[in-house]
Amino acid sequence: MRLLSKISYYYFWLSVFVLGITGFFLFLFLRYEILAEIEEQLELQTDMVAEELQANRHVNFPLIRISANDENLMHMPKVFKDTLVYDRLQNKSEGYYYFEESKRINGIPYRIRVMTTFIGWENYSKTIAYIFITIAAALVILGTLVNYFISRNLWAPFLINLRRMKGYSVSSKEALQLTVTDVKEFQEMNIVLTDLAERGKREYMALKEFTENASHEIQTPLSILKARLESISQLSIDSALIAPLNDAKQAITRLSKVNRGLLLLAKLENNAFTDRQQVALDEILQHNLDLMQDLFMQKKIKVVQNINATLVTASLSLVEILISNLLTNALYHSSAGAKVSIVLNEAYLQISNEGPELTFPPDKLFTRFGKGAPGYKGTGLGLSIVKQICITKNWLVTYDYQTNLHVFSIYFVSNKNFS
Repeated sequence: MRLLSKISYYYFWLSVFVLGITGFFLFLFLRYEILAEIEEQLELQTDMVAEELQANRHVNFPLIRISANDENLMHMPKVFKDTLVYDRLQNKSEGYYYFEESKRINGIPYRIRVMTTFIGWENYSKTIAYIFITIAAALVILGTLVNYFISRNLWAPFLINLRRMKGYSVSSKEALQLTVTDVKEFQEMNIVLTDLAERGKREYMALKEFTENASHEIQTPLSILKARLESISQLSIDSALIAPLNDAKQAITRLSKVNRGLLLLAKLENNAFTDRQQVALDEILQHNLDLMQDLFMQKKIKVVQNINATLVTASLSLVEILISNLLTNALYHSSAGAKVSIVLNEAYLQISNEGPELTFPPDKLFTRFGKGAPGYKGTGLGLSIVKQICITKNWLVTYDYQTNLHVFSIYFVSNKNFS
């Protein structure tokens, strides 16, 4: 639920609760006041009847009953109650309140009873309820709407800045532009966000420069070492030095690949590949298969292809790296005489190869240096690079093991419009 909707939601139910409690106590208060007023009116009528009797005037008014000449009447308490009286005109019983009191007038005991009609609490409650509910509903609805639109105007700068923060990247050359507001809290937030964005950009640029410099500085001595070892291997050397020399060459070659792989991952994580174009994925896949054909033939691996024309919008270099890493993974992790199956269409790319089940959890497969096969000579970065490329391009990469097959699938979430 959005913030504005949540505020309006709480305001609505709080208003309903407060008005409901207020209405209930208002009804009790009015009932108490009305009953007190009716009782007071009836007591006044009783006193007026007593005055008439004291003056020896005949009292014959409707809804008045007088009993006299019974000493027991003086022992009866005052009574204030409601009752029903049958109305012959309307052919139904009507609600009345009556008041009875004993008085000694001119030495004679009297019991005087006076009555007054009343609308009835049921009708009275309905009238109050209709009026109160109408007023309460108007207040709640109008209050909620006014609160919503006022809150929306107040929170508009925040929502605009939130969208801008979502679209902001530290790799962008443009500075973060936030909407100016007169709300103090939002002004403080803008200052904090602007400072945070500037510090993030500075740290990003420093990290980027360090990564590029470190990669360059490491790659240069590695190249020199590799060249020197190649030169030494051409010389006449003792046979005992051949094996250590080959191990050193392989270690330097692997270190060079690791260096390039880590640099590529750093660039991917920092979204450094901004070039996009229409790429014929089927052509790149076929080209890589042709280049690796001899390697597959050496291991007597049968490649089954079902490749359809597929266009994606992406970086050409990243697509080539993605395809190369997946094919290399299928090649090196397939035993001699195994089968590799490749399926490509507009929805997904799927590469599967025969092989034994993993000796480690599948969720570790796409982590860096996540090797599981004994004797594997790779860098352990190939599948992590595949994963990062898919994240960058908003593709979904999955792994599944079924019937002796390792199945890698890449689903193109939107191959028409990538961000």
